[in-house]
Amino acid sequence: SLLHLAFKLPTFSTLTMKASLFLLLAQATGLTFHTEDATRPTTKVVKLLQGMQEQLESEAKADEETYDKFKCWCHDNTVAKEKAVKEAKLATTELQDRVEILLSKSQRLKAEVEKTEDEVAKNQAALDTATALREQQNKEYVDDLERLDANLQGVNTAQTALSPAEGTAFLQSREGAAKPLQTILAKHSQKMSAEDKDTFEAFLQRGDGVDGVMGVLTGLKDDFSAEITKVKEDEATSVKQFEALAAAKTEEIKAGTKQIETKKEEKANADEERAIKKQEIKDTQGALGTDLSFVEEVKKQCADMDAQWDERQKTRAEETEAISKAVEILDADEAHENFAKTFSFLQESKESSRVSKAAAALAKAKDPRVLSLAMQMKIDKFTNVKKAMDDMVFALKKEQADEVKQKDFCVEEFRKNQLQTEDKTRTKEALLAKEQAIDIAKPKSDIETLQGEIADMKKQLQLAGQNREKENAEFQKVIEEQRQTQSLLKEALTVLGKFYNKGAFLQGSQHAPEAPGGFKDYKANGKSFGVMSMLQQLVEDAKAMEAEAVRAENSAQTAYEAFAKDTTESVTKKESSISNKKAYKAKLEKTLVQTRESREGQENELETLATKLADLHESCDFLMKNFDARQTAREEEMDSVTKAKAVLSGANFAEIQLD
Repeated sequence: SLLHLAFKLPTFSTLTMKASLFLLLAQATGLTFHTEDATRPTTKVVKLLQGMQEQLESEAKADEETYDKFKCWCHDNTVAKEKAVKEAKLATTELQDRVEILLSKSQRLKAEVEKTEDEVAKNQAALDTATALREQQNKEYVDDLERLDANLQGVNTAQTALSPAEGTAFLQSREGAAKPLQTILAKHSQKMSAEDKDTFEAFLQRGDGVDGVMGVLTGLKDDFSAEITKVKEDEATSVKQFEALAAAKTEEIKAGTKQIETKKEEKANADEERAIKKQEIKDTQGALGTDLSFVEEVKKQCADMDAQWDERQKTRAEETEAISKAVEILDADEAHENFAKTFSFLQESKESSRVSKAAAALAKAKDPRVLSLAMQMKIDKFTNVKKAMDDMVFALKKEQADEVKQKDFCVEEFRKNQLQTEDKTRTKEALLAKEQAIDIAKPKSDIETLQGEIADMKKQLQLAGQNREKENAEFQKVIEEQRQTQSLLKEALTVLGKFYNKGAFLQGSQHAPEAPGGFKDYKANGKSFGVMSMLQQLVEDAKAMEAEAVRAENSAQTAYEAFAKDTTESVTKKESSISNKKAYKAKLEKTLVQTRESREGQENELETLATKLADLHESCDFLMKNFDARQTAREEEMDSVTKAKAVLSGANFAEIQLD
């Protein structure tokens, strides 16, 4: 039979299973079973459906385990890589901001260097010009002084000639003074009055008026002396002014040159750091691209798995629901009675639907004022109704105008808030970038490094001093030992020398007559010379060792003194550098505090703007979102009321509709 065939089927696809289910349901209502143990006709069908339910539950559990494992894999790979991507993007943004800051700094320093170089060149040119002018002034001063001295000498010569020695004839005196007076008259006539010139001419022609000539010469001498004094005073003033100007310009050139060196070094450091940051950006973006590709692939696989899971869950749920409902239907003893009840329920539903439609039709009049008018038309006179209509139109127009004003106000306030927020945000971001660019840790680290280096150098200097003391003590000991050795060796050499260096020994005379045998000649020990030579060599060796020790001591002392001097100078320089870095660090800290306070001020203002924006949204969003609909609805209400009033006033309804 068909039921027996259904038991033998191993698996069902979803569509096949549903088709079979409907076929079984159709036949279950028409087949008659004669099995003795069957309590009702649908028993075997119910068992078959229950087996299908168990199979669906088993498949759902297996799918859930597979999906859970895959979701864990998606989560682990996606979260880790997304975190890496987020960090890489943040790092890239920070690096790009730093590169822009460094570029701006480099450009600023370049402009400052060019400006300072121009100022130094101008100062140098001004100094060169002032030096050339000073040289010209000095040359003129020397020339003027020589000229005035010559003029003064000429006057003195003339006065001497006009004051002859005792016993000299006046004629000789006049002849001797004539040439100097003529020279003075020719060179300095512009300084002389007409009367003075006549006095000179009278003396040169007739030889009279000596006293007058002497008076004129005295006046010229006074004038020349005054000019010499004035020229010297002017020269002293010019020298003083030049020295002051030269000192000022030299100091400005020196300061400008130092600034140029400092700024060039800062620019070089900024360019180097910018190059490093750009390479870091390139490396970070390379890693970011790899991570993004991986994340996209993971998301694609996970999305595909989610889609499959949702589809399988939906299909299995529909299948499970169909089987459950079928079991519920077929397993009930009151199946036919339930069908009857279902038919009755359908009839009742139709009646309920008609009631709902009627209620919906009654609810079309939305404005309570329109409903009130409709009711009033039934119970009131047309005069009162038309007045109420006019009042309603007036109120609607006023609401329409007020709503337009409110919308314009909202639009303008939103615009102002947006502009202010954008401006404050840009300012805050600039301050934040400046705050992040201030690196207090570096000068602090530099100070700690310098302090460590100073401590290490002082320690090394202390150890060197201790070693020097030990070396000197060892030197003193060696010198004392060598000198004692030399003393002992010399003493031994002296004792031996007193004996072996005698001029004669006890020997027989070579010229005496031959005598009977007696004592043999007493000769010096044959080894005495070697022993004394060895002693002498030892003395020389001891002296050489003493000299070597002295040389080594002097060399060590010189090296120690040089090391101590270099170390002290280095410590002084590092301490000066620490002082400068502390001042720089204090300046950075002050700048950081000021920048942070400014940024926090901007953030507070942004919070105030955000609060104001939230208030605007609360009061304006509904109006702006529904503005057109409310305006249109209000226009339609006014139009409806106007037409109704026209009808009440006697107008033809068809004409109103046409109009």
